[in-house]
Amino acid sequence: MLNVKCLIFNSKFKIQNSKLLRSGFSMVELIFVIIVIGILAKIGLNFMPDNRLLNDTNFLTLKIKEKQKQAIADDVNGFLKPWSIEDNRTCIKLDVNALEKEDSHSKKPHRFSSTINVDGNNTICFDNFGRPYQGERLLLDKKEINVTYKDNNKMISVMPISGYVIIEN
Repeated sequence: MLNVKCLIFNSKFKIQNSKLLRSGFSMVELIFVIIVIGILAKIGLNFMPDNRLLNDTNFLTLKIKEKQKQAIADDVNGFLKPWSIEDNRTCIKLDVNALEKEDSHSKKPHRFSSTINVDGNNTICFDNFGRPYQGERLLLDKKEINVTYKDNNKMISVMPISGYVIIEN
């Protein structure tokens, strides 16, 4: 009698155990879950801010400051004249193609999504004191650089005499 009960219990356990092994998600359920996750991800992406304008503006500001610091460092021993000939070490050309070409050697080059608009000459140079100049004279008015992306714009101002760079809204 005990053997019969053990056989019945064993057979019931085997039946339940095999049902557990076969239970899981069907292919339709898995595809449905993947589709729902995809829809939620697409909705979430619409709420992510587009920072391309800010990134381009910050990159341009950093490049201007980098050229200014290079100009100051070039004249450590006082050998350069304050009005040196415009060259790539102390001047920056405010053009998307020129900036991307100059940055192409970096590990992760910056690609502009925005456009750059400058009134007048689009090249700014710095003397050995970090002062901005164009041609043979110091800038007497601030230089305004407009960075535009999808009808939004930010303005970068390079101050005269000091060369201080400001991002304005």
